[in-house]
Amino acid sequence: MQERIIRHFSLPGTLQRAERFGSGLINETYLCEIASDAGVRKYILQRINQHVFLHPKQVMANVETVTTHVQERLRRAGIPDPENTTPALLRTRDGKTYLVDGKGDYWRMFHFIESGEVFDTVQGEQHAFEIGRALGSFQELLSDLHPDQLHDTLPGFHYTGRYLDEFDQALRTDPKNRSREIMAEREFVYRRRSLATALTDHIATGEIPLRVVHNDPKVNNVMVHKGTGKAICMVDLDTVKPGIVHFDFGDCVRSAANPEGEDAPDLDAVRFDAGLYETIKAGYLETAGSFLTKREIELLPLSIQVITFELGIRFLADYLRGDTYFRIRYPGHNLHRARVQFKLLERMEESKK
Repeated sequence: MQERIIRHFSLPGTLQRAERFGSGLINETYLCEIASDAGVRKYILQRINQHVFLHPKQVMANVETVTTHVQERLRRAGIPDPENTTPALLRTRDGKTYLVDGKGDYWRMFHFIESGEVFDTVQGEQHAFEIGRALGSFQELLSDLHPDQLHDTLPGFHYTGRYLDEFDQALRTDPKNRSREIMAEREFVYRRRSLATALTDHIATGEIPLRVVHNDPKVNNVMVHKGTGKAICMVDLDTVKPGIVHFDFGDCVRSAANPEGEDAPDLDAVRFDAGLYETIKAGYLETAGSFLTKREIELLPLSIQVITFELGIRFLADYLRGDTYFRIRYPGHNLHRARVQFKLLERMEESKK
C-alpha cells in the first residue's frame, strides 16, 4: 500500500523500505527510505485520521501556511536549507501538498530531519530547557502570522469548558455502563469545575490576544539534535491554529514536568517537578519573552493546572464513551491515563501550598 501511495509524490528515487514509526496516538505514520543514485534518504509518510480531523483539506491548508511561513523566516535568518531543521512538506506530482486515495484517505509526506530525535519523557535539565526554548521559538516564528490566516480546524479545542460539557454528557448517557467505576474521579472533577473557564474568560474579555499556537506541544513533539541536545523544531503540526499561548505552555509543562509520563504505571510515583517547571519556563521566556504581554506572562502558572485538568477529563470522557478517540493498548487504558493526570494536578496543587 505504501509503495502505491508514495508513487504519487515527487521523490528522487524508489522506495526501499517503509515501516510504522513513532508513538503518536492519532495519525498513522511510516518512516520511508528512498534510494537514488545520490544514496538513501528518509521521509515521513502519514495518513490523516479523519475521525479526529473532520476537515483534512483545512488541516493541510494550515500546515502548508505554517510550514511555508516558518521556512521563509528561517531563510531570512540565514538558514539556507530549512527543510533540514523544520517540518517541510513534499509535493505530489501534480503540485499538491497531499494525496487523496481511492478510499478518500488523505496522505502527506515530510522531509525526515536526520539530525533530530524526540523523547516521550524529559531526559534532564538541559532537555527541559530546550523543550521550553523550542516552544517559545516556534511561537515567535509565527508571531507575525495573523491567526485569521488559519482555519479553525478543531473548534473549541483547549476550551476546557467544552470538554467538561462533553464529560457531563458522557456521564449522563453512560453508553458502556462504566460510570460506577469512576466515583472518585467524578468527585475530583466536581471540586475543580471552576478551572474550566479560568483561561478562556480572559479571551472573552480581550485581556489576552489570540495568536497562532501549536495546541499540542507535548515532550515528544519537540525535536532536539542527536549530538548537541539543542532544540531543532516543533513537529506534529495538525493542531496548529488560532489560540492563546497558555494552551501551549500549560500543555508543555503538563507533559514535561511529570518525569513518569502520561502512562506512569504507578500512580504514587506521579509527581510535579517544580524544578523542571522553572527550567522549562526559563527556556520558554528566553525566546517568547520578546513578544508576550505582561498579562500573558502572569497567567502562565495557571495554565498548567487548567490544561492538566482538561486532559484528565478528556481521557475520562473517552473511557465512558468506549475509547472512541484516543488509541488504547489495553482495556482501561484511558481510565488510567485520566488518573495519572488527576494525580499530577493534585501534586501541582500541593506544590503551591
